[in-house]
Amino acid sequence: MCEACGIKSKYVDPSGTQRSYCGRSCARTGVGKAASECLLRGCSNPRTAFNGFCSVDHAKKGSAVPPPSASPGPQTRLQMHNHNGAGHAKPRTPSDVVHLSEILSSATVWREFVREWNSKWLSQEGSALVEKLYEISYPTSISNAQDKYLQGSQATGQAHILRTFHAAQCICDMGTKGPMLCKWNSCGICNVVGSAFKSVAFGVPYNIGRQGKGLYSSRNPASADRLATSCLSSPYRVIIACDVVLPHHLDKSTSVVTGDRVVVRVSDAIIPRFIVMYTKQT
Repeated sequence: MCEACGIKSKYVDPSGTQRSYCGRSCARTGVGKAASECLLRGCSNPRTAFNGFCSVDHAKKGSAVPPPSASPGPQTRLQMHNHNGAGHAKPRTPSDVVHLSEILSSATVWREFVREWNSKWLSQEGSALVEKLYEISYPTSISNAQDKYLQGSQATGQAHILRTFHAAQCICDMGTKGPMLCKWNSCGICNVVGSAFKSVAFGVPYNIGRQGKGLYSSRNPASADRLATSCLSSPYRVIIACDVVLPHHLDKSTSVVTGDRVVVRVSDAIIPRFIVMYTKQT
């Protein structure tokens, strides 16, 4: 049963991944809180399918209400940085800060990423336009753990790094208020970025899909897009671009590649690199 309302069955997405909630309303509510009244302060109307609000109008007004204080990652205190030149300088990141850096469309990093995005987006339903791009930099403790995993994988054979894309429910209005993470416990994007995949939505350490427990992503962003959900107050869909470390000899206990789907069992094997805000073009 849904861990928010305790009434309906848990939602199973198209990839076979079972979520902790029955739908978007309960996802916005969070685990352990019964879905009853509209989230907008002063409104006692019953909630419907508008992300925990009773109507579209209240959903838009509610986007300005501060979220609860639960923290999804090691630190939600962020520094903001813009890249507005052709070059790309590595931001100086304090040891305890997850750093989101907005990449402007005039930067080389933007052009290179969009070129890769367009080449990998394979869909008969149209293309997708990158609207905003945030680069992610992690504290030394997380970066060192990721480097150690890569070195360990290379010790047993020639490991390679694969660009993949991860999508989930984005409860916040990512991309509309600058490069920052929300504190909603149910936001699958901010929890993943803030914790470097050590937890997903609701703080659980993995997803459960057709390949069992693991961290799921896709080589084709259009495939990942099928799992993306956004709140009504944001004009964007959101995906996380990742680097996945795959060993030379695949072992189902650590990593699985099936079609364009990639599954790893440990968080150090998948590294969030960019948050991508985009719109679909038909």
